[in-house]
Amino acid sequence: MKLYANLHLHSTHSDGPYTPKQLACVARDEGYGALALTDHDTVSGCGQMEAACNELGMKFIFGAEFTVKEPQRFHIVGFDFDPDYKPMREYLDRLSEKETHQTRVLFERAIQDGGISGITWQEVLDYNRGITWLCNNHVFAAMKAKGLVRQSEYMEFFHKNYGAKRSTVKSDIRQKTSGELIELIHKAGGIAVLAHPNNQLQYVPMLIEQGLDGIEVWHPDVKKEQQLEAFELALRKDLFISGGSDHSGLCGGYYDSYPSREALLASSHYIQPMSAGTTREFFNELKTRKKDLELRNQCLKDTAFYHACK
Repeated sequence: MKLYANLHLHSTHSDGPYTPKQLACVARDEGYGALALTDHDTVSGCGQMEAACNELGMKFIFGAEFTVKEPQRFHIVGFDFDPDYKPMREYLDRLSEKETHQTRVLFERAIQDGGISGITWQEVLDYNRGITWLCNNHVFAAMKAKGLVRQSEYMEFFHKNYGAKRSTVKSDIRQKTSGELIELIHKAGGIAVLAHPNNQLQYVPMLIEQGLDGIEVWHPDVKKEQQLEAFELALRKDLFISGGSDHSGLCGGYYDSYPSREALLASSHYIQPMSAGTTREFFNELKTRKKDLELRNQCLKDTAFYHACK
């Protein structure tokens, strides 16, 4: 069996460099047959991604990635929820407000200290029309469009002006706890999946008590020795099995941000093609919300299925 669906992706609607349509084309050319767009705290690009997938003959599932800081720091992906469910819509709006405010404050600081020049905040907004959640990527994209920077300068730009500095900008907008977020996803009709659970598998029983529905297995941030553990845990606990490339790999779009091939290969962004995601069988489970019990029992008895997907 081979990996088939890439279910953790970011576009220009959050912190990815590709538009939803460009991202779908890159993923199709890499070999994927199904996708989910899981931008941070927003669903504004999902309609474009779904249209692109339909045009390319690919399967699609709706999603968004949320950050949780209490009781532990987790990222949780919500799949197939109703974005127009009022409490969810209000929460997404507040999260966009929080991120955009933080980005603007750091932009203005960088203007003052010379880290950014030749562009105004209004120009950033004008370049990124239709995008509600604005981060450092949107500032850089607007600067690049004006010819102020080259793509190979992105990492330097990020660490100089944003990066660790984000924690210095406080906000009154509170992120939900894991239990609150999972409950909100469920009330909006969706599925809650723990993203890239590297060194976090010990928290899965607690999250299951809160209603967790699935975990990511084939993700570049999950160490190889923990992927099999995550796979078997998902089977034993009757969880959906997801995965995706996130900011790494061809779909991550950051390969051109490194000054040399050697620097890229040494970075966390480089992964082998088609090495992240989930299988057709497990994608179909998510899509239909129906578990294939025969397949799951077979996988528990024999790990050959897991190894065939590596």
